[in-house]
Amino acid sequence: MSAYIRINGVLAHVLFDSGSTLDCISPDFACIANIICFELRNPTSLQLGTVDSHSKVNYGTKLKLSVGGQTVDHYFDVANIDRYDIVIGTLFLRASRTIMNFKDNTLSVFGKIVPS
Repeated sequence: MSAYIRINGVLAHVLFDSGSTLDCISPDFACIANIICFELRNPTSLQLGTVDSHSKVNYGTKLKLSVGGQTVDHYFDVANIDRYDIVIGTLFLRASRTIMNFKDNTLSVFGKIVPS
């Protein structure tokens, strides 16, 4: 399920992905939104769901994310993702008590409805 969320004044196309174990932002969006990224001391491997599809995550960032009536600081890996500016995975979904309602096509984040 996806939604549009404003980050640093720029509208981001965000995928809420209950199958993802990481939260990440694309380097292109980070550049457009003037987001400061930092190099990781210990780069991590990004393993996708298919054989031989992997990449390295060399950078990260901390963002103030405003969604569901709350503003929270949250860490994101910087990774080459396709179609979306940001992917929010299970770490944030659990912390924000997100409910994805596919019947009504809505997200409830921190108890507030976010149109998707």
